[in-house]
Amino acid sequence: MSLAITFGAYLVGASVGSAVHRGGPRLRRGWPVYLRLQLVATAALLGLVSAWRLTAPHQIVAPLVLAAGSGLILWVAYLMRGARTGGLAELEGWAVFPNGTFWVLPVAGALIGPAGTVIAALTNAVYAVPNAACIHLMRRDAPIPQRRSTGWADQSMVLAVVVGLILHAAGPAPGGTEWVLKVAGPALAFVGAALYTGSVFHPHNAAVSRTGADYRRWMILTVVRIVYLVVLALITRSTAVAVIAVLSAFGPPAFNPPQQAVLYGYRSGVVMISARWGWVFLPVGLVLAVLIR
Repeated sequence: MSLAITFGAYLVGASVGSAVHRGGPRLRRGWPVYLRLQLVATAALLGLVSAWRLTAPHQIVAPLVLAAGSGLILWVAYLMRGARTGGLAELEGWAVFPNGTFWVLPVAGALIGPAGTVIAALTNAVYAVPNAACIHLMRRDAPIPQRRSTGWADQSMVLAVVVGLILHAAGPAPGGTEWVLKVAGPALAFVGAALYTGSVFHPHNAAVSRTGADYRRWMILTVVRIVYLVVLALITRSTAVAVIAVLSAFGPPAFNPPQQAVLYGYRSGVVMISARWGWVFLPVGLVLAVLIR
């Protein structure tokens, strides 16, 4: 039932997002504001609660290993940057990240319950570190100059994780915080699908061309992600970690890069290729996750 609710939230959110590009120039001009609001209202809140609810040091080991693949992807993307700026190269790397917040967490929670939600949420908290590095470079090299005052919103997830760890050191999280993780799945599915769809159809992204070199870079980075996470799924003894690994390896494209492209003014063929072709892996990951659980 929870899986059906999650997919229903995706469909409703995508329908809302697809209407944005028909909403006129005023709505599209306000898109950066909506993007920053969702960063604070969803991902940042989830990062804070996940860090606060840590109960033992060993809980973070699996999330660290799962998220380490993102560092490898960013390193390969940077090596292939050529004449492109560091910010654009890191955006391309992010374009093939696992979709941890808006796919893995909702679906893992629906398939395997609280164990999946906790590990996926902690993994998302660890992703805050490479995400913060990407955002720093993207803001630095952004074609649209960024106001310094917006930095706190763009980096809200890593700031929230730090606050969560401070709260954790001060004392255990109240029992009431558990509801955040319980409702996070459908809520993130709806918000993520709406903002992702609206950003993909945004005129800024819709006009981006795709070259053969873009396709090659996307494929190389995608293979790096899949190989790393499949190996992890094969060697782990944890069913929950294996489920999250295959959902991450063969999931849909990360929802953030099309949003970041609009926010900062980047035009990336890799981002748009991922937005179109990254979905072909979804059935594989879902079937594997169902078989493993």
